[in-house]
Amino acid sequence: MRLHAVPVKANLSQAEFLEQHVLARRPVVIKGALDRWNALRWNPDELKTKVGHRRVEFRTEGKPATGRFGELVDRIFDGSSGAPYLRNIDVVEQLPELAADITPQPVYSQNNWRSHALMPRQWPAAVKKGAYELFVSPAAASFPYLHIDYWGMSAFFAQICGEKEVILFPPEDAPNLYPSADDPLVSEITDLDDLDRYPTLKGARQHRVTIGAGDLLYNPAWWHTTKTTRTAITVIWAYWNRHEWTQLLSAVRTAGGIRGRLFAPYLRFVGMCNRYAG
Repeated sequence: MRLHAVPVKANLSQAEFLEQHVLARRPVVIKGALDRWNALRWNPDELKTKVGHRRVEFRTEGKPATGRFGELVDRIFDGSSGAPYLRNIDVVEQLPELAADITPQPVYSQNNWRSHALMPRQWPAAVKKGAYELFVSPAAASFPYLHIDYWGMSAFFAQICGEKEVILFPPEDAPNLYPSADDPLVSEITDLDDLDRYPTLKGARQHRVTIGAGDLLYNPAWWHTTKTTRTAITVIWAYWNRHEWTQLLSAVRTAGGIRGRLFAPYLRFVGMCNRYAG
């Protein structure tokens, strides 16, 4: 299977980002977008000083788990056996002392309609308004499955420290990615290198890129998963804008069931308000 590269760009203008990546729906790694973030100075000692006392809830493949943040960070960075993979920790809600360190918002993700005043605070649980989610992963950890985000959300991956390999596939390659019958947004593939078990994977266009400290990856609603190559801290947030609104409405209607069909007219109203406001 042929691997494809994800472009890496510095000094990327907003116009180029819009034309070549948002409208073209092509991923990109942007250099320098996080230079003003104090979060790039995070290390285990600073995190423990600021928020080590806080108890956090994080996602696992079973029920959510909890623990004292400082102790969890120590286990991950010490390379302890069985160290957890901290996933989907809402920074503002669970670690509010860190929120100022992930500002200002990069220019590329400004005008995020997901944070519009008219958008519901939470609809559904997987689509929380204005959330910046923290991931802390030990070396050699992999995200547990290949997936595409709920309702076709685009996303930004801000790499704070360490390294991650991100593996992506275009959404139109879904027929080759073995979507689960229980959840068509999640692939049944457990090993991306096992082409004997998953022969149609040969027809999918696999893109791989390694992101390091200070890198910002834009994922335009592609299938994706990650492998941590060096103990890593990553902040991820979802993104919708006027260029993606039609796709969002379609995804809500098909994936949201009855609630989604009822919610779609309201989303059209929000879209009109945003366009009117410019």
